[in-house]
Amino acid sequence: MESTSPAASPALPSPAVTLRREPSASGLSSPRQWARRLLPLLLIWAVPGLISASQNYFYTQAKDPSYPFSRALLMQFLPWEYWAFATPLILAVGRRWRFERGTWLRSLTVHLPAFFAFTVPHLLLVHSLGRLAGDKYFIDNPLPQFLPTMMGKYSITHLLTYGGILSLGYALEYHRRYREGELAQSQLETRLAHAQLEALRAQLHPHFLFNTLNAISVLVRKQDTAGSIRMLTGVSELLRMALNNTGRQHVPLHEDLDFLERYLDIEQTRFQDRLQVSRDIDPATLGALVPNLILQPLVENAIKHGLATRSGAGRVELRASRQGERLVLEVLDDGPGLAPGWEAASGCIGVANVRARLRQLYGDRQSFTLENRPEGGVRARMELPFQPAAVEAPAA
Repeated sequence: MESTSPAASPALPSPAVTLRREPSASGLSSPRQWARRLLPLLLIWAVPGLISASQNYFYTQAKDPSYPFSRALLMQFLPWEYWAFATPLILAVGRRWRFERGTWLRSLTVHLPAFFAFTVPHLLLVHSLGRLAGDKYFIDNPLPQFLPTMMGKYSITHLLTYGGILSLGYALEYHRRYREGELAQSQLETRLAHAQLEALRAQLHPHFLFNTLNAISVLVRKQDTAGSIRMLTGVSELLRMALNNTGRQHVPLHEDLDFLERYLDIEQTRFQDRLQVSRDIDPATLGALVPNLILQPLVENAIKHGLATRSGAGRVELRASRQGERLVLEVLDDGPGLAPGWEAASGCIGVANVRARLRQLYGDRQSFTLENRPEGGVRARMELPFQPAAVEAPAA
């Protein structure tokens, strides 16, 4: 397993969160992949190698001006580069035997031999390069004598190096797992929000459809053939428009108004001269994005509670305006108004649907009120962020 980020490639892969599987069952990369991972490690370990070589060069130059920098590189730089090749192997051991609660003692019994397994080749390389460079100390001290002495001398350095590789690998891994967890959580929240929005929007189709079919049945019983045909035609057009917008959470305001006009045609056929509709729509708002089918349930609510409960004529007003960076939509009626405690007792699907969808889509960036008007009737008012139709609004 490996991270999808090149910078995180040395990190220990996570057993809990996986992005993709290695191509081979053994977990070994192809030569090309191995080379891509090795090159950054060589560059990283070159930093302490150059520092150590420079330090050795300037220190020795003070005593021997003829000391070449190439000799310092040979003796100091290459031993540090050894750890570039050892790092993936150390991380592999760390991946298999992790220092975690409940497993650290067992892992320690593996890491101690592994520690010596990586430090001994390093000391062999140091000794070989020292002899190759003609250093008197390495020439005068054969390997059997050199190895135990250097094991003690370099033990702290080797321990810090081995432990540092493991620690950095674990840190990068936990960071990657944290970011992956954040991404997974964000994706889950987005999918949940979309599922909730789809469920809310899906409620609207059968809701107004059943009401309309009920109205058609009334006209059929009255033997109003022309009215029945007009309403059936209108329902057919509504269904076509609804199906065309399936999966769209936002539409331009003019599309939502077109849908609303088809719905009002049906309602005016049902109520005839009793339903009067006025419109005050600012042309500048027609291209603004609004939630799909956001006005229809409010108009239906106005007709149901403002007109259907009385014998006389009723009036419904539609308003749309822009106030700075806000889009203001209003639906008003001149009916009897809201009774005390209406919100707790009514159980109105349309209003509850509008509230829930606005919260899901805009969070705190929206407001919705439904209140009695001083002159009589009810006003439904919503304020949304003004967004041109070219920009799709994200879910909150």
